[in-house]
Amino acid sequence: MELLGTSYQVLDNELITDHCLLTTDYYFSYLRCMQDLHSHIQFLFIINPISGTAQKQNIPELIHQTLKVEKSKIRIVLTRYAGHGREIAAEAVQHKIPYIISVGGDGTMNEIASSLLYTESSLGIIPMGSGNGLARHLQIPLDVVKAIDMLNNFVVTTIDSGNINEKPFFCTAGIGLDAQVSKVFDELPTRGLKTYTKAFIRKVRSYKGDFLTIRVDNKETITGTFLLASFANSNQFGNNAFIAPDASLMDQQLNLVLMKPVNVIQALEKIYKLFTKKLTDDKDITHVLFHQLEISKNETGPAHIDGDPVLLDKMIAVRCEPKSLRVLTPAVTRY
Repeated sequence: MELLGTSYQVLDNELITDHCLLTTDYYFSYLRCMQDLHSHIQFLFIINPISGTAQKQNIPELIHQTLKVEKSKIRIVLTRYAGHGREIAAEAVQHKIPYIISVGGDGTMNEIASSLLYTESSLGIIPMGSGNGLARHLQIPLDVVKAIDMLNNFVVTTIDSGNINEKPFFCTAGIGLDAQVSKVFDELPTRGLKTYTKAFIRKVRSYKGDFLTIRVDNKETITGTFLLASFANSNQFGNNAFIAPDASLMDQQLNLVLMKPVNVIQALEKIYKLFTKKLTDDKDITHVLFHQLEISKNETGPAHIDGDPVLLDKMIAVRCEPKSLRVLTPAVTRY
């Protein structure tokens, strides 16, 4: 882990700071750095250096230039492996750091936010991923400098989150086509909307859907073959792809979105509606609000959680976690 203070320089892909020198003796350097996470720190920035398509070498400088806080109250950390953001955030919560800022995409945000559930620490977002679904819903600026500047004048908003088989999510989770596409997308060497479209076209030609039995709030049972089943806390996947245009982050409910099997031409029509907020009026789409549901299907298979692919069992449980996450947002009226 690389912990930055008020001065730093880059040498051979390592960061030398006024707090620690990262050497090959990583473990002891890590311990020395973590000892510096004391309660006087206000803002901890956790940067995923490989998320999204944008370069991040200048982010520390932009933070110190833009954020109107004493430099001694700012720390900046780079993640080094999958799950590292979750570990760093959990450590920061123990040290009672109030504002923990995710610098990356929705996957990075998910790691960090998972450690902040039902705590007094608040999540901030500098959106630098390929989709930035939660940041877009929260109307956080996509421009890096503007997003940092928002941290000079924010409000703390408490939002809901989702949980799928005991794994938290904050934007969307799903099985079916969107999960298949997420898996292909994760395997491709590039990021961005163009790459996602390529992954979508590759899968829509071959994937025929799954037969699902869905029990909603212990009241209603839905059965059938569906091309996708999405569970939405926010209104979009990211990139302004609105899977649930009317979704609220504060209604203590999640949105179930089901799509019947369609051919390639029909699928392309759905993509158009996805980006124009018109899926709610589509005859092949079903929308259901729920607090908790259980799904059974014929076999284990891919799913996605905030865009990152995972493998889930034949039995899937999804629930809303009301008012579970504090986030730093602009002063807007509805989420």
